[in-house]
Amino acid sequence: MIETFPADRVPDGAVFGPHHAYLGLLLALLAVALVWDDATGAEPWVGAAALLAASFAFATIWKFYPQTGAALALAGIVIALASTLLPFWSSYPWLGPRGVLLVGAIVALDDVAEHAFGVPTPLDWLWTHHLVQHIH
Repeated sequence: MIETFPADRVPDGAVFGPHHAYLGLLLALLAVALVWDDATGAEPWVGAAALLAASFAFATIWKFYPQTGAALALAGIVIALASTLLPFWSSYPWLGPRGVLLVGAIVALDDVAEHAFGVPTPLDWLWTHHLVQHIH
């Protein structure tokens, strides 16, 4: 198993290609940024650190150390997802910044999981089976 993880040694052969991992991570970071100064002394550090770690791992570590980069990218996104359950977020509705963080992290996880495990994921399936056919 460890020899085949991650499934993609370099995601799509280009870490700086148009990955929806970046779109999801940026969307989730936007949600964190929007609420950063709402409560004095209470910032969403866990989510912010996890998203930044996942971004760094996907963009820079994965290409040179695939197993470490993939594991850190996955861990960062999962921690960001879990952070939506922390007390900081309890005063925010799911249809607000909290939900934006959740959706962004899920979008990022879709792409990172596909490259790490080599399994078809919903957004990749949608792209390859529906959107690409209509563009060409």
